[in-house]
Amino acid sequence: MSSSIVTHGFGVRKYRELKTEHTAGQVILHLEKQPQHQRCADCGSSHVIRKGQELRRIRTLPIGRREVFLELHLHRLLCRRCGALKLEPLLVSFPRKSWTKTLGRYVLELVQRMTIEDVAEHLHMSWDTIKEIHRWALDRKFKKRRIKHLRRLAVDEVAVRKGHRYLTIVLDLDSGEVVWVCEGRESQSLEPFLKRLRRAGVPIEAIAMDMWPAYLHAVAQYFSSQVIVFDRYHVIADYNKMLDQLRCDEAAAAARADKPLYKGTRYLLLTGQENLANRQGAKDKVNRLLQLNHSLSVAYILKEELREFWSCPDRLAAEAYLASWLHEASTSGIALLIKFANKLAAHRSGLLNYFDHPITTAKVEGTNNKIKVLKRRAYGYRDIGYFKLRIYFIHQARYALTG
Repeated sequence: MSSSIVTHGFGVRKYRELKTEHTAGQVILHLEKQPQHQRCADCGSSHVIRKGQELRRIRTLPIGRREVFLELHLHRLLCRRCGALKLEPLLVSFPRKSWTKTLGRYVLELVQRMTIEDVAEHLHMSWDTIKEIHRWALDRKFKKRRIKHLRRLAVDEVAVRKGHRYLTIVLDLDSGEVVWVCEGRESQSLEPFLKRLRRAGVPIEAIAMDMWPAYLHAVAQYFSSQVIVFDRYHVIADYNKMLDQLRCDEAAAAARADKPLYKGTRYLLLTGQENLANRQGAKDKVNRLLQLNHSLSVAYILKEELREFWSCPDRLAAEAYLASWLHEASTSGIALLIKFANKLAAHRSGLLNYFDHPITTAKVEGTNNKIKVLKRRAYGYRDIGYFKLRIYFIHQARYALTG
C-alpha cells in the first residue's frame, strides 16, 4: 500500500509500512516508527537503543466493508541520557485505547446522524466500543467547560422517566448552551451549581424560572431576589390550571339543564380572545357560558387582563397595573382566584423583574424537546451519566476528538 495513503488516508504519520496482510476479509497494515522519530518517553531524547519490541493491534478506518487494523511494531527503548527503559509512545491512538484517533473522529461524525446501534452495525464494532468512544470524547470536552462568562440563565425541569422522574436543566440564554444537568427537581438539584457560581464570583444578572418553591429556595440562598425573573408562560399556565379547576367546580354545581353549556368549553376558555376572533361559533359558545356563570366570567376577564401585564411599557407602569389586577382578583369573592392572587402578590418582585431583564424560559423548552427526541431515538438511557453528557452538548452539531 502506498505510504501516502497510509499518511493521508489513515492519518498515520512518522511511521513506515513493513507489509500488508489480507486475511478473512480484514486488512492488516504492519507499521514501525521511523528511526529518526524514535524518542525517549521520559526526556524526549533521540539517543536511544532498541531493546526488544511488542506488537499492538489497533482498529482504524475501514476500506469499504473491510475492517482495517494497524499492527504496530513498538520498540522498547533504552535512553542513553536518562537511563529510562520504556516502550515508545503511540502516536496514532490515545493511551490504552484499541482504536485510532481517525476512527474516533469518524465514529463521532456518525453518532451525530445515527444511533449507537446503527453505527456499531455499520462498522462491525461492538455497541460498548462505540459508546465508549462517544462518552470518552464528551467527557474530555466537558472537563474544559468554563462558567465565568455566564450572565443570564434559565432553569426548568424535563421528565425523563415515568413516575415523576425529572432532570433539572440550566441553560445559558446568551449561547443556548446547557450548563448544568442534575437528577430531580429539588433544591439540592440546583444548589451545587449555584454554589459554584458564587464561589467563582460570576456576576449573574438574571435567572428565568417558574414559581417552583424548590428552585426559588435554592436561588435565594446564593443570590439576591433581584436576579429572579418569573417566566410569563408558566405564570399564564398556572392561571389556566386554576381557571380549568374553577370550570370543573362550577360545572359540578350547575343545574342539570345548564350542564350542556359547560361541555367542550375547556380549551375555548383557555384560548386567548384574539384566537377566537375568526371562530364565531366558538366565540358564541364561550359568551353564552360567561353570561350564565358570573365566576367564570370574572376569572376569564382577569385572565385576559393578566396576559396584558407583560405589555406594560416599563417597570413603574407594570407595578401600578399589577397592583390594580391583584386588587380586582382579591376582591372577586372567588376562592380559587383569591388564592392565586395571593400567590402572585408573594412573588411580586420576580414578576416585575421582567421589565429589567425581559427573558423567558422559552429556550429551555426548546432544549427540553431536543432532549425528548434524543431519548426517543435511543429508546431511553440506562446510563444516566452518559445521558447527561449528551445533554450538555445537545446544542452542538458536532463533537471534535482532538489530540
